[in-house]
Amino acid sequence: MDERRDPPTPPSGQDDQPDRPQGDVRRRIGRSWLVRRRELSEGERVTTLEQLFFEGSDFVPSLYRFATLMSLSIAIATFGLLADSSAVVIGAMLIAPLMTPILAFSASTVMVWPRRQLRAALVTMAASVGGLVLAGVLSLGATRSDPTLSGEILARTEPTLLDMGVALAAGAAGAYVLVRTRAGAALPGVAIAVALVPPLATAGALLAHGESDLASGALLLFATNLVGIVLAASLVFLLTGFVPQARSLSHSREIRVGLVASGVLVLAVAYPLWNQGNEIYQDTQADGRVRDAAEAFLEQNDPETVVLSTDVNDSVDPTEVVIGLAGPSAPPSQAQVNVAAGRLSDQLGEPISLRVRYTPTVVATSSDADRSADVLGAGGR
Repeated sequence: MDERRDPPTPPSGQDDQPDRPQGDVRRRIGRSWLVRRRELSEGERVTTLEQLFFEGSDFVPSLYRFATLMSLSIAIATFGLLADSSAVVIGAMLIAPLMTPILAFSASTVMVWPRRQLRAALVTMAASVGGLVLAGVLSLGATRSDPTLSGEILARTEPTLLDMGVALAAGAAGAYVLVRTRAGAALPGVAIAVALVPPLATAGALLAHGESDLASGALLLFATNLVGIVLAASLVFLLTGFVPQARSLSHSREIRVGLVASGVLVLAVAYPLWNQGNEIYQDTQADGRVRDAAEAFLEQNDPETVVLSTDVNDSVDPTEVVIGLAGPSAPPSQAQVNVAAGRLSDQLGEPISLRVRYTPTVVATSSDADRSADVLGAGGR
């Protein structure tokens, strides 16, 4: 890359486009909300740019370092997820370098540097695809059979709008720490909060073992973090004076277009997040109604029996309800289960198929070591 044609730290933040305010642009300075903030000094801007863009003679060595750290962070995250170790996953977050090209993309958006924007997008895309492949290969090598769906894996398969809030806040924090160098002590916390690599490793491991439905949730979480960081970081770069005043005015239309495009992407990702969050809420509500109805039924018929668990599966017809019970008496009779199924059907407002799993709480002897039983029932209107 020829530094003379595409300098890594242009004197006035330019990319083959002038910054000097002309005509009506000069008269608008001081009136726009974009310039009513402290502007970074040229030295501060150069320092920030050097952390984001690797160009000229430093490009290839920097790319090697980036690829090495990315590979190591994916490996650590994959093994930590499979081992269900949150400490190991946090370690992967701390060394993950993926935040750099994403912040470079945001900076290029508000500085209106299309070539650097494309370069950052390509690096991010290549790192993401490579991370998926590496995680899949490592997962297949570490677990020849289907992997145990650990808590660390499952925690990254059902993102909601709360995760979008985390991504926006983390992206803003990352850009702020980069611009305000005195806040650099917060960088490890930002790295943990962003959590770009763990969902990528989760998706790769799940895809390698054919768990495409769960993998789609992890990929949605990764996309959530990605678009949230881009939008929040772009706004922070703009508001903290990273963009020179003259440039923010002379390229205001392009900046607005970039921000609007980022906002549209955030809204596009927010829609499935809202749907998934709503489904989780509905399932939680259904489980709660089932538990309440079961406890009320037991209080009238068998107060010594307690509810251990409830599960509602509405993906089948009729809806399948499974209730786990424990008590000192015999399992409920078929007639009792049918009555309970009818009441639960009324509670849920739809036909159901009820399965009761009963576990005795008495001390077992060698003659009756297993007295657990399943009783089936059905209810409907």
